[in-house]
Amino acid sequence: MEENNSQIKIKLTTVIVLILLVLIIIFGVLLVIFNKNNESKSNQIDEGNSTQSEYQPTDIKNDTKTNYSDTEFSFKFLKIENNRKNMIYSPLSIKYALEMLNEGASGNTKIEIEKVIKEFNLTKYSNVNDVLSLANGLYIRDRYSSFVKNEYKNTLQNKYNAEIKYDAFENASNVNKWIENKTLGIIKNMIDDSIVQDPNTEMLLINALAIDMEWENQFEGSKTYGEKFNLNNGNTMTATMMHNETSSDNISFYKDKNVTSLTMDLKKYDNTQLEFIAIMPNKDLSEYVRDFTINELNNITKDSKSASKTKYGVDISIPKFSFDYDLSLKDDLINIGIKEAFDENLADFSNMTNSPIGLYVSEALHKANIDFTEKGVKAAAATVIVMTDKAMIANQTKPEEIKIDKPFMYIIRDKQNGEIWFVGTVYEPNSWESDKADYQYR
Repeated sequence: MEENNSQIKIKLTTVIVLILLVLIIIFGVLLVIFNKNNESKSNQIDEGNSTQSEYQPTDIKNDTKTNYSDTEFSFKFLKIENNRKNMIYSPLSIKYALEMLNEGASGNTKIEIEKVIKEFNLTKYSNVNDVLSLANGLYIRDRYSSFVKNEYKNTLQNKYNAEIKYDAFENASNVNKWIENKTLGIIKNMIDDSIVQDPNTEMLLINALAIDMEWENQFEGSKTYGEKFNLNNGNTMTATMMHNETSSDNISFYKDKNVTSLTMDLKKYDNTQLEFIAIMPNKDLSEYVRDFTINELNNITKDSKSASKTKYGVDISIPKFSFDYDLSLKDDLINIGIKEAFDENLADFSNMTNSPIGLYVSEALHKANIDFTEKGVKAAAATVIVMTDKAMIANQTKPEEIKIDKPFMYIIRDKQNGEIWFVGTVYEPNSWESDKADYQYR
């Protein structure tokens, strides 16, 4: 009897163990299925977030505004003409001129131009009297007017607000006066008489723009004096150095072992506000310009610190400078891939003209000027594309010290949307010896 009881107990224990094993296996399977479902949901969420992030509109107020794909274009000419000289040009002016040129191009000529301009994001600006001016124009030799397609003229007027002018092209006076007027009187005598007097010159595509804007925080003339500036060749000069001690939130800066940067806001005019960015590398400026990327600019602006966030503000020193510069625009455009437009035999501007002879670009001119002072920035640029008949080949316990005392590059851009108006370098600023007379009676 006891033996039977013992066998019964063994059988019961075995059954219980088997049941427990089955339950454990079932639980394990359910756990695996549950985890897989969770992983799948998590992946879907991550993918959803990734898609959202990819297509989210850029927040231009979070220092990502320079992530436009066409911004690289803005620095191409800085790199091409990296000659250790004072320099200024306007990417925005060149963009407008190329866009208008492209409207009249066809075939492979158009393909080449569009490879350069395909990602352009042109911003339209409203002119502000004596402060901001942006204008487009098409000058047509009066005897050639019947050959210019109405569709082309209408496109320029409707898309670019271009002024259509007819001229005898006896001299460059009318064109130069138009450019001078549209650049607030800054760019004078842009083109020579010989360009329009060439009997094969039929049209001029022109963009002209200018700003004359004051700083949000102006420098005091009483604090401007001669101070050492280190030249690129290892020598020094006495430069006209402006000073400003401020805790304003319109000023920001960035410093590390490689670079010092200063950003200053210009005043807002009719909802347009530009900012000036000076970037002074510790290494040779020419080498820095050669390697400069959009990521570098983004990192600098993203990590810049407002003067209002420093305990004792900032003490700014930056030299005055004033100069003009003529870009070798024709050579530069050929360099970046726009070749057929300048080739008399290959150029195709059949969307611009119905002349049996056809047109090509014989010259591309770009001139810019800047005056950087205690009061603000006055800068202008003009781009002229010369369309010529194919009949003839044309020829911390104290204020943070921010001292810009070495060659530097600069950018003037729209504070809101990142549109770059001007780019340049300063290797030799104003000489105090030349300027000091202006300050002797202050």
